[in-house]
Amino acid sequence: MVAVPPTAVHRDRCERWFVRRGLPHLIDQYSATEDVLTRTAPFLMVVVFAEFFLTFGDRWSGWSQALAFFGGIAVMLGGLALVNRLRGRRLVQLPDEIGTLEVLLYFALPVIPTAVGAEGTVLDNVVTIVVVNAVVLTLAYIITSWGLFPMLSWSVGQIRAQIGEIATLAMKSLPILLIFSAFIFLNAEMWQVANDFSLPFFGAVVVLIGGIGGAFVSVSVRRITVDLARFSAWSDVRPRCVGTPAEEFVPSDTADPPDAAALGRQAEWNVGLLLFVTQAIQIVLVALVIAFFYMLFGLVTVRETTLLQWTTAGELTRSDDWAIYWSVLGGEVVFTRQLVLVSAFIGMMSGLQFAVQVVTDEAYRAEFAEEMTSEVREALAVRAVYLRSLVSN
Repeated sequence: MVAVPPTAVHRDRCERWFVRRGLPHLIDQYSATEDVLTRTAPFLMVVVFAEFFLTFGDRWSGWSQALAFFGGIAVMLGGLALVNRLRGRRLVQLPDEIGTLEVLLYFALPVIPTAVGAEGTVLDNVVTIVVVNAVVLTLAYIITSWGLFPMLSWSVGQIRAQIGEIATLAMKSLPILLIFSAFIFLNAEMWQVANDFSLPFFGAVVVLIGGIGGAFVSVSVRRITVDLARFSAWSDVRPRCVGTPAEEFVPSDTADPPDAAALGRQAEWNVGLLLFVTQAIQIVLVALVIAFFYMLFGLVTVRETTLLQWTTAGELTRSDDWAIYWSVLGGEVVFTRQLVLVSAFIGMMSGLQFAVQVVTDEAYRAEFAEEMTSEVREALAVRAVYLRSLVSN
């Protein structure tokens, strides 16, 4: 039973909770003008303010330069006050909705310092600053709309939580790969390929393997996303809402069962992106652990003479081969570019293998996807309460 009547404050608190979780598209009627651009407004104001320093060019000097700068600031504040007055807001207030007037003001204000302080052709400088501001606005919109910074913060938290599982993940992947990966590692042809590889071409290989792995992860995520938003009863929702803004608004078990609307396309993409990032972190960490293992293994097993025979190189240089020598236990080990590339290749193939197994192996999904999806399931439980108790009322 709902303990207190829900208010707009409770709804706003719940929506901010979605944003902090990197899931802003779970907000009902998520709006570009009210929910996205309003959150970018402080950043865009800082951008415009920074551009007023363009008045400090060679065209002006001394007090004239200062007068041009502070005159531009006055024009900016006056423009903001005028738009707020036209919108019926207080003269000094961050906008609660951003429309055409605010966007035009964002593009028009930087024209003043550009025109005043420009050394060359005014039109060229104005066009440049408008294009730059359009790019900044587009990037700010994308980052804010999809909650990429909160999502990144959440993902970093997931990395900390998953550190203890990395050894298990690696050990489950390594035995499957051990037979052919060890063969590849100790194969002269592999080292010859690594010796001839330029970094740009190796980067292309990384992109190719990463793209294939990303495709498998996307398939896995798409399967998971649809099922996570389904709840059979409020008794299933209630424990997941403990400690969230929706905790006190969960309907009683005797109320009509949850009938939250199906995830819209953008909300589904938002949930899928969050799951993709989390699962990708697991795969990357497995790849890094295995690559690091083979790097250490190679330092111990592959001597300089063997490496020279495999690569048919005359000598190892510090500039071309990154050759660094250490004396260890009475012997000498050498760290080389070839060792890094071979180890990285095996690590990437291990990560790809793990991605395939997560998609195709039910046991893997049950073991490694549960922790990954629990917090997303919690967010979708909060959404069910949000739509029933805070939006519909």
